[in-house]
Amino acid sequence: MRRALCGALVLLGAAITTGCGSDRLIVGVVLPESGINKGYGASLQAGVKLAFDEAIAKGSPKGFEAQYRDSLSHPEYAAKECAELFKGGALMVIGGATSSEATAMIPEANKYQRVLISPSASEPALAASSNMFFRTCPSDEFEGLTAADFLVQDKKAHTIMILFEDGVYARGMLPVFTGEIEKLGAKVVANLPIGPTDWDKTIGDALTADKPDAVFICAYGDEILGALTVVRGVKYPGTVCAVSAIETGDVVRRAGALANGVFVPMVTIDFDSPKEPIASFVKHFKAANHGAMPDLFAAYGYDAATVALDALQGTPPKDTSELLVRIMSLGDREGVTGKLAFDKVGNIDHRPTMHVLENGMLEPVGAS
Repeated sequence: MRRALCGALVLLGAAITTGCGSDRLIVGVVLPESGINKGYGASLQAGVKLAFDEAIAKGSPKGFEAQYRDSLSHPEYAAKECAELFKGGALMVIGGATSSEATAMIPEANKYQRVLISPSASEPALAASSNMFFRTCPSDEFEGLTAADFLVQDKKAHTIMILFEDGVYARGMLPVFTGEIEKLGAKVVANLPIGPTDWDKTIGDALTADKPDAVFICAYGDEILGALTVVRGVKYPGTVCAVSAIETGDVVRRAGALANGVFVPMVTIDFDSPKEPIASFVKHFKAANHGAMPDLFAAYGYDAATVALDALQGTPPKDTSELLVRIMSLGDREGVTGKLAFDKVGNIDHRPTMHVLENGMLEPVGAS
């Protein structure tokens, strides 16, 4: 049982000396600053940088230093930069914006016995694959279950069409989603890929012919936009649900009216809340980003950075085993997305709920 007995982790300490216990507390950041996923990287890094800049300004933790690297939206480069940071003395790396990047980075964390904190890699099997891995976004297991339950139980959908972008994201999400759909007595009538050739005509024709009660879109930003363009183009009248990857300011902005009425399973964050730390996060984020409001991914990034900073407070950790124990002991610490409590395999203990997009705003389903 991974991490179940934190005392057993002291066995790691004897083999880990570089970085831990030194005067410099280096935390690396490997996120896509360029490439196809740069939109997610921009939001994530804005959240991470806000937390780290605040820490540096306060001089707490003492000796803290952040080092940023571009993954180029490519798993191979993400792994390379991660390894270079660990070799350079980084105690932790924040990264793995996508599940593909995190999958490539985890072996480097295992090799160097250093901590990897992903703000947004959600493939279910990732957390259980390594003692070194944590994430501040919910696993796709929970998002898939939430979406399936909503479509069948709340929207009374009996037939559902899945539109997906092939990759680690869909391969992790869709078995959970499909299994729950079938368990509830509904039927998946088709699994249709978004891309690479004539996919839009195939999906448009299938929607017109099959007339499913609901459509579930499992993809990243541009592919979600492409799928929504087809769905709206054939004037599909049923329920449309998309994964939480839609929730970056850039994707929602570009979607415009296409996204109106789209349902999204995601962590609930009331950015207008007067409660802390949300109020201060929003205020400081807007001040640092020309008045722009944060989105879900900025909050994930901020919370990942908060986990790293809190684990480094006080006396510097003498080894990775002590660092792991500190991270696993943050359960009462409030983050922007909720308590920073991890289960025994490194999943954040948050559950998504259903929201609906209207005029560029996400509102909890059922909110007045």
